[in-house]
Amino acid sequence: MSVSLSGRLPKDDKNGLGRISSTLVEDSASTHLIVAVVDCATVTTNMDTGEVIPTARIVAVEAFPGSSADAKQLRRMLREAYEQRTGLQALPFEKTATAPADAAGDLLRDGAGVVVSFPGSSSSSSKTPEEVDLICQAADLVISANLASPTMLARKMRIGHASAERLMQELRRRGVVGEAEDSGEPPVLAEAADLPAIVEAIRGPRADEDQAADDIDPDES
Repeated sequence: MSVSLSGRLPKDDKNGLGRISSTLVEDSASTHLIVAVVDCATVTTNMDTGEVIPTARIVAVEAFPGSSADAKQLRRMLREAYEQRTGLQALPFEKTATAPADAAGDLLRDGAGVVVSFPGSSSSSSKTPEEVDLICQAADLVISANLASPTMLARKMRIGHASAERLMQELRRRGVVGEAEDSGEPPVLAEAADLPAIVEAIRGPRADEDQAADDIDPDES
């Protein structure tokens, strides 16, 4: 028997989707979870086939951001139910990990023409000031929003999604964000109080020395 779903959502305090409205805007590419209570709104009969089709109506709904602990627990429950019903272990919408880019792929250009290098290819001391500024800006945005989202970085920083993904890899390497679990967003490991130290580490302890060295006339050395 097939089941139809009414397109109407409950109103007033019975609709909890407003809880994640800002998250849906900031992180529109990610998935989030809801718990819905349904009843039967109508029952129709296909006169050609005789099939009886109930229409489920959502009478109450609560929403949980995909990176929250509650969402992770709900996702585990959903995965278990999906496996029992279909025999498949991975949910159909779960993201699959991609292989890391090779050395050539570690250099990319966004719409503004900025070249950003990432883990495995260089250290902070060999990055350009523009590259370092991008990483510091990304760290500030992620920590301030408590959201490790490439989509958010791409929108806020006006860069391509691929560039945002690479910046997220840099923040992961530096311990600002952790590894994603259960296909949710990676947790933000750093707090606002940690930001000054993180920025200092990103810019590197020799930043002032390097600048001073650049100011020395080669003929005088």
